[in-house]
Amino acid sequence: MSNASVISPERRIEFNAFDVDAWNLLLRESSARPIDTARIFYEKLVTQFPNAGRYWKAYIEHELRAKNYDKAEALFERCIFQVLHIDLWKSYLHYLKLSKGHIISMREKVADAFELAIDRVGHDIQAAQIYQDYIQFLTDVEAQGQYAENQKVSAIRKVYLRAVATPMLNIETIWQAYCDFEKSVNINLAEKLVADRVKDYQHVKKVLKQMELLMQGINRQAISVPPRGTQAEQKQIDLWRKLIVFEKSNPLRSDEVGLKAKRVIYTYDQALLSLGYHADIWYESAVYHEKIVAELRERGDMKTAETIERETSKLYSRATSGLMRNTPLIHFAHADFEESKGRYDIATKIYDDLIESNDDPTLAYIMLMNFIRRIKGVRAARKVFERARGDKRSKFHIYIAGAMMEFHCIKDSNIAQKIFDYGLKKYGNVPEFATAYIDFLYHVNDENNTRGVIERLLESPDISNELKIEMWDRYLDLETQVGDAASLRKVDHARRQALNEAYDDRQALFLVDRFKFLNLWPCSEDQMKLMGYNKISRLSSTTGGPTTSTQGHFMSQGLLRTTQQVNLEISGFPRPDTNQMLAFKPASRATPSTHPVSGGVFPAPRSVSFMLQRLPPPDSFCGPFVDHNILMDALKNFTREPPKANYKASVDVNDSIGKYKVADLKREFQQLVTTTTDPAVLYASEEYRKQRKRRHGAAGGPNDSDSEDENTNGTAAEATGDVFKRLMNAKVKAKEQMQT
Repeated sequence: MSNASVISPERRIEFNAFDVDAWNLLLRESSARPIDTARIFYEKLVTQFPNAGRYWKAYIEHELRAKNYDKAEALFERCIFQVLHIDLWKSYLHYLKLSKGHIISMREKVADAFELAIDRVGHDIQAAQIYQDYIQFLTDVEAQGQYAENQKVSAIRKVYLRAVATPMLNIETIWQAYCDFEKSVNINLAEKLVADRVKDYQHVKKVLKQMELLMQGINRQAISVPPRGTQAEQKQIDLWRKLIVFEKSNPLRSDEVGLKAKRVIYTYDQALLSLGYHADIWYESAVYHEKIVAELRERGDMKTAETIERETSKLYSRATSGLMRNTPLIHFAHADFEESKGRYDIATKIYDDLIESNDDPTLAYIMLMNFIRRIKGVRAARKVFERARGDKRSKFHIYIAGAMMEFHCIKDSNIAQKIFDYGLKKYGNVPEFATAYIDFLYHVNDENNTRGVIERLLESPDISNELKIEMWDRYLDLETQVGDAASLRKVDHARRQALNEAYDDRQALFLVDRFKFLNLWPCSEDQMKLMGYNKISRLSSTTGGPTTSTQGHFMSQGLLRTTQQVNLEISGFPRPDTNQMLAFKPASRATPSTHPVSGGVFPAPRSVSFMLQRLPPPDSFCGPFVDHNILMDALKNFTREPPKANYKASVDVNDSIGKYKVADLKREFQQLVTTTTDPAVLYASEEYRKQRKRRHGAAGGPNDSDSEDENTNGTAAEATGDVFKRLMNAKVKAKEQMQT
């Protein structure tokens, strides 16, 4: 029994708040309890999974069973526009139709709800029930007067036409109902109206089949959980992306950009119901919104463009207030979108909310400081820096960002240096901050202050070994490039004394550090590995790989090859060619083509395996089987002269050849000759020769030239025992006979 079956669901949720199976067990238990006691659980459930439509639906249906209609309507208002789940919307429409559909004053509200549902989820492949219920609702409405009746017919026809233009399940039923509806209205006009729509209907059915194939394997009931990187999860992502690409290709061939955009946007929304913790899906959806807005504005459809632009803002708000509230990337994208639209107050609020809700607001402070500088200037951005500096949650990065802003925007290196000095008092032991400060000083050509900062850090008793080595390396690089001979030797000597213990008294390592430059090295990588030099990978990742300083010269002469091309044997011992090694495979039973060892097998070599793949399977050969010993003896004693047969020698029919009797062989051979369809065998038979000789004798007499040639050739062939020549002569004669 597994641990999951022993631990209670509550305990499992404490260990993993996204244990969907445990939540489902508790949901099953809560659905059988009174709503007053289960409501607390339902609130926890929809808080943990705010975009799970089936959990909202279960919560609302429990309230409806208890006849708490006010609470159910309040729940509908909380989720119906945030969660575009088809079953949730069906439940909402069913509730309105039953509770308010019979009230005359509320029918318009119910009709508006159906229109809203078709606009929101009417593109779903399972939306047929919504269209059918809406049509039935309109049909049940009593129309008084001819005008009202015409309005009713127009409304029903409009819903039918929208339904048959949407690829969804049970579309055949809706199409047949539409045909019957047109016949009931005007049988004479029905044929023309149906004929005008039948071509589009056939195309919609074709698109529906393509969608069904693409949606096979998509789990639309999956609950959004943080990415786990499983194969099943990646498969769902790939399937959703294929469906989105299909919708972007405009399979319905619609000329209306807004209709195409709504279908793609709805597909993104459906994907986010299951992949709500994937930030890339959220951002791709928002980018598609903005792309469509630009396209609609180019076409002059400003109204639809404004509608989709508002939906883009709502999409970002839904993400940042929901599953993406702990993902700063989407917050920054939302703020950038609002900034591009000139809504600076909203963008500022987004940054402020992120700062308040984040445990580490350093990056948010830096982005806010850059944003304020863009719209208000450096003076306003300094207030953000001051605010961030006073926040205890901020890290050293804010000082680097503030100093670099002053240096690049105000062009004042003194203010930037003061900010670095202030930060150095708090974060002097952080290697990243100290490195950034020294890089800044080196960039402004302030060698004296650079030396002072390095020496101050090296004299600090709290300096770590990592930062100590880094600072000595920077000090040596500085003196190598700008110092004189005396200062260089002084720093090199001091560095050797300070790092002698860390370098295990390997003096060659100090020499490598002194004479390297970026990714140029004074010796090969293999030699540095032998020395124990461990800075190669760190420096190579930032400078593009190790290169010896003399490599360019020798490469032109062909005297040196890089270590990337040749694997040098640096151990002094010969090594096997691992490319020729075969992998050991554990196996309980060895196949005939493998080399069995204890516990497994080694496969055949590649060349042998290639030959075995080309050979037919053993069961395709049923004999005769050759005794290879006799065959080899025959080949050994073989001469170049072909074997000759003595046709005049007689064979006793009672003798045996091997295990077969001569009489049986003679009878089977005779039967084979008489029943064969091969002309060569037929023409070479003795019976055919006699018949042909009789025909020639009757036609031209015994002295005919053909007959003479035949007798001569036949006699010569028989005398020499050349069977092949006899067959060829027979073929030639048969051909001549056919021509005559």
